[in-house]
Amino acid sequence: MITDSFLNSCFILLLNKNSKIRKVKALYRDILDVLKFSEGQKSFDVPVEVQNKLELLKQLCGMFLKDKIVENAIDSIMIGEKFRQHVGFIDLKVNENIKDHAFQDIINQIRLRKKINALFQNYDELSDVLDSIKEGSFDSIDNMVEDYEVTIKKLYSNLMESNRSVTIEASASLDLVKDDYSHVVEMIKKKYERQNTTPTGFPIFDNNIMLGGYEPSRLYVFGGGSGAGKSTMLNNTIYKSATLIDPNKPIIKPNEINKVYVYVTMENTIEEALIRTYQPMFNKTTPQMLRELTRENFNIEEFKKKIVNKFTNCGSTIIMKYFPAMSISVVDLMGVVDDAINDYGKEAIAGLYVDYLDLLKADTGYDMYRLELGHITLSLKTLAVQYNIPVVTASQLGRAAYRIQEASQLNVDQMSESIKKVEHADFVMLMAKDQTDDTIVYGKVGKNRSGKSGVSINFQVAFDKFKFLNANLLVNVRKADSTQNAPMSFPGCEI
Repeated sequence: MITDSFLNSCFILLLNKNSKIRKVKALYRDILDVLKFSEGQKSFDVPVEVQNKLELLKQLCGMFLKDKIVENAIDSIMIGEKFRQHVGFIDLKVNENIKDHAFQDIINQIRLRKKINALFQNYDELSDVLDSIKEGSFDSIDNMVEDYEVTIKKLYSNLMESNRSVTIEASASLDLVKDDYSHVVEMIKKKYERQNTTPTGFPIFDNNIMLGGYEPSRLYVFGGGSGAGKSTMLNNTIYKSATLIDPNKPIIKPNEINKVYVYVTMENTIEEALIRTYQPMFNKTTPQMLRELTRENFNIEEFKKKIVNKFTNCGSTIIMKYFPAMSISVVDLMGVVDDAINDYGKEAIAGLYVDYLDLLKADTGYDMYRLELGHITLSLKTLAVQYNIPVVTASQLGRAAYRIQEASQLNVDQMSESIKKVEHADFVMLMAKDQTDDTIVYGKVGKNRSGKSGVSINFQVAFDKFKFLNANLLVNVRKADSTQNAPMSFPGCEI
């Protein structure tokens, strides 16, 4: 795996004075990781003439990690005898005339090798599973399929983590005097420009609490007790956004789908998911919907056309997937998103909506449930970063949520089982239904990395139509957890 030409490329990247590539510590660590992994393989056999050069590269990377500049690192190494034979080679790599695109190509080669590392981390496990299938030496079909699925998911998870690291490295370092700002400015544009956000469809969120809606690479969590409306809120933000004509994203061609909302539920079956989309969209109660579906002259094609027109007029669609609770992990969610990308293209994915977080399973086992939930939440965040899309989900609050009497009493420490769900999320809204009036839901923004936090909302909800109606946005005027019924904006408005 480690060839002389690969080593030469690394020396050029690290030493050449014409290189404009930012020399971040992640780059040196990546090179060392590739070298270390290759040395650990049983088949690793480096020729003697290459071995000394490999040791030199490791030594230089170690020095650069300690902030040595190129000139001082070379001077330090060449005083001894061990690497003296490479003096001419080093001088050549420092001064060689290399074109700009070549440096980026070298980085790509390093990243490819790093991905190979990720793919081979559990190679022996995969080999054993495949051998047992080929030889028929497995205990049972059940065990064989389970072992195969676990191994493949771990393989996929390793690759996902590798991709996430590459994404983060792209903007992980900036010298405000020396570096070019263009890459960071582009990241800011992609994250914060309104045309790159996915609107919630609710002005109270898009205009007052968030910066236009759900932002790419962020994780949003709506937390509530059973019946508090978290699933309804999640569903409402999907259909509202999908049926919103966004002037910032004009439809280029009639009936072209350029906004795809991927909705995965482990809470509601597909027919329930359709009901909870249809009823609020057409303002119908369950009895009204059932009368429509069961009337004598009911035409299923007309029924479908009425729904389809709502979406195609806006250039959007919703892909609904149902899985039994605790049957899928975040790696499986990646497969669902990949399928949507294959059908519609990566740029069309408006977001992934998961109902809900606590019903996912971890890719690996944990002794404590709170650690498992923390891992799942972090994996959802990783997915958001890797695919550069918003991930929106719901989660359970603890028993204290059932005693809430006003929005100000909601706090992030009420998130059940694991505070890691809060720590890994970018946005957390807490929700609780009024104890005596089921048309009122209290909400509070407990965390918001991009927009207002600490604000509370009183929602008016028609649960018979699965629809959030009006809202009063409240503003804190005394301390963090004290709110008054003083409208900040949109008092009593449709959200």
